[in-house]
Amino acid sequence: MSTRRLTFLALLAAATFVLGRFVQIPIPAVNGYVTLLDAGIFAVALSFGKREGAVVGGVSAFLSDLTSGFPQWMFFSLVIHGAQGYFGAFFKSRLINWLVSGVIMVVGYFLATWLLYGFVAAVNPLTNIPNILQTSLGYLIGSLVAPLIQKAGQSWI
Repeated sequence: MSTRRLTFLALLAAATFVLGRFVQIPIPAVNGYVTLLDAGIFAVALSFGKREGAVVGGVSAFLSDLTSGFPQWMFFSLVIHGAQGYFGAFFKSRLINWLVSGVIMVVGYFLATWLLYGFVAAVNPLTNIPNILQTSLGYLIGSLVAPLIQKAGQSWI
């Protein structure tokens, strides 16, 4: 990977981190938040591929949790959002990408919530519905922004 490409991806990871860090809706029931982080993850994955989506997803989610006061989630987010970025551009069909990455998000945070706060917290609809909304909105916005990012990336890298 060229230095220019790596630098461009680092800038995209920073921009995705900003989306995740500064656009947050708190969810007190699970000691977490809903964010636009997924929009950046999917935009990168759809623009540059699954490997780049995984790196940007994992790094930006990890840093967002670390700096937002939710460090208990950061390693879970690293894996979950990394996998979400990877599978956000894995298949030819965007519908399948959205469904698979949505399942990864919901199941991943269900298991993480169960581990951190117990089964009752994990089955609480306030835990799962926001994750579904976050993934869906993120994929929609990411799909719309991806062509712009791809064009910028092609002229820059």
